[in-house]
Amino acid sequence: GVRAWNKSEPVVVTNEVITQHEAAQSNLTHVRFSAKTEDEGFQKVNPDKKQEIVSVLEKLPLNHTSALKNIILDYDPKAHRGLGGKNIIILRGINIDHEEFTAVMVHEIGHNVDLGYMSELDKAKKSEFMDGKNPVYEGDPSLDFYRISWENDQKRKKTASNLDFVSGYAMTDPFEDFAETYVYYVLHNKDFKSKTQTSEQLFQKYQFMKNEVFGGVEFDTGEYLTDRLNNRPWDITVLSYDLDNFLNS
Repeated sequence: GVRAWNKSEPVVVTNEVITQHEAAQSNLTHVRFSAKTEDEGFQKVNPDKKQEIVSVLEKLPLNHTSALKNIILDYDPKAHRGLGGKNIIILRGINIDHEEFTAVMVHEIGHNVDLGYMSELDKAKKSEFMDGKNPVYEGDPSLDFYRISWENDQKRKKTASNLDFVSGYAMTDPFEDFAETYVYYVLHNKDFKSKTQTSEQLFQKYQFMKNEVFGGVEFDTGEYLTDRLNNRPWDITVLSYDLDNFLNS
């Protein structure tokens, strides 16, 4: 679930766009599907895998994918499970089950939302946060989320405890904090809500996702936890959940 990749790495694409029939159902005409293989050769995008992706995107607000332009399926078995940035997602298309594939994709969409859909156009004043070499500007809506637990992109607040994060991976930087919190909200909503009673900061993150990111919409996913409320996993994307319930609710 990292956000950066070697941009000099060649990517052979099939340049498949969603067909008119699919577009009428999904309103995702701006998303282009591509594929690459282990030897950088050509491979057609698997239509079942494409439909699997579209069905997930349709469960999320349309504006969350407004910045997304390219989805690349990487058929190299040694590839990262997922890579994402402002307008691109690369997903490993093999050796991963449907549940984990979906969770990784939703995590990466979280990065698209954070860095694309919610980015600030007014670049008059820089904040204390940097996204790699790029400054995050004052007025960026995501800053209200970052500042719950972070002094800047490198340093957590001294008052931040492990219980203020949804996972260990969320503690690595504010951008992974956002993406892990995003996927937890979407696929494990009831779990997340129950955990908020252990941390005021986690409650603030849940409220940010609910009100600022999802416009008040909550998901009927996960189960209300009554024990082990202080436990945190390392990686939200490998937690078990009911994929059919998410897709059909």
